Amino acid sequence: MDVQVAQTGPCSRTVTIRIPPERIRDHIDRAFSAASRQVKLKGFRSGKVPRPLLEKRFGEAIRNEAREQLLNDSFRDACRDHDIRIVGQPRVEGIDPATPVDGSIAIEFKVHLDVQPTIALAEVEGIEIEVRSTAATDADVDKALEQLADQKKTLDAVDEPCGENDFVRADLEYRDEAGAVVYERKEAQLNPNIPIAGTDPAAFKSTIVGLGKDQDFTLDLEFSPHFEVEAQRGKKGKVAGRVLGVQRVQRAPIDDALAKEFGFDGLEKLRAELHKQIGERKEVAERLRQEESILTRIVETTPFELPPSLVERQIAVDLDGYRQRLGNQGRTKEEVENAVEQARDEAAEGARRKVRMVFLLDAIAKAKGIGVQESDMVNEINAIAQHHNVPAEEVVRQYRENNLFGDLSMAILERKVREYLRDKAKITDKAS
Repeated sequence: MDVQVAQTGPCSRTVTIRIPPERIRDHIDRAFSAASRQVKLKGFRSGKVPRPLLEKRFGEAIRNEAREQLLNDSFRDACRDHDIRIVGQPRVEGIDPATPVDGSIAIEFKVHLDVQPTIALAEVEGIEIEVRSTAATDADVDKALEQLADQKKTLDAVDEPCGENDFVRADLEYRDEAGAVVYERKEAQLNPNIPIAGTDPAAFKSTIVGLGKDQDFTLDLEFSPHFEVEAQRGKKGKVAGRVLGVQRVQRAPIDDALAKEFGFDGLEKLRAELHKQIGERKEVAERLRQEESILTRIVETTPFELPPSLVERQIAVDLDGYRQRLGNQGRTKEEVENAVEQARDEAAEGARRKVRMVFLLDAIAKAKGIGVQESDMVNEINAIAQHHNVPAEEVVRQYRENNLFGDLSMAILERKVREYLRDKAKITDKAS
């Protein structure tokens, strides 16, 4: 077998393979010999079916399967002999299904593929990073309390004019151009930022803001295509209203009563728990920041080319996910595609970083002897099961059915490499 490997890019190769007729004939002979042992025909003992009969009954199927196996074997041998480490999906060129597979002529084809990049890994230990304070401050706790109070906010009546974010209750009369009432709404709830259909938004807001109880207002409008009275749709008219009252969203008081709403005996105990939780979250965020800082430094000092096919595939995956999220928001197809196209450059940059990080983390893991053991997988599965309050066996079943064990292993490896880099870093205590 003749194999030629051409470098078509830093991470791209074209492999030309020529399989000589004698190897083809030998492979075909072995394929028919194997078929003779497997095929059972009436009147013939196992392994004694004549080849001419096999040729007549099953020749095309046997040759097609033999050719597929021969091509795969030849390509595998070529990659092994020339130390080609494939990434992505190879593209085959030059295979003509009409070419006879009988050993009368050689088979020649090309495979275009990407290979793993060569990484000259810089020193990854002793990288200097600054540590930031993770202590929860009183301001952090106060902000968290305000967020909790917002969760318990109420809509209360106030004896003040309507503000920009307030609501008014009003009885409404819709009138035609002659002034006749065509429709009424009782106790409609209005917000200055949400205009009545058919009114001018700016005019609506300026009219509603400042109104108080028992005040009247009138606005021009064009009846909407969905107005309750079909005969008025698309026509001009007015809407008149009388304010019944003003309502304002009120944050719950930050006191012992609020604490009890969240299961604590008093405000001080709630503050203590928030102080603890915020500190823990800040510690996690600081560890991640340190790891990202270290990895950024390593990326800057370890340049290497990326396999184009993997980058393109990652771009496609990221854009497809973005496209789906936009679609779920109710955007039109045209809006979605325009947004996706505008995001393409940013997606390409993000994809390159993701692919680069995969190879970089793998290189660090190999250089430092970091691996994923069976015990790591077991511990991770147990942790997932505990988090979701399901049996570990259920997690195993889900991961097996969805072929997710590879992803799980990669996630564990990344975490171990990150932890290693942080443990080996030179930490400078300059709190900020």
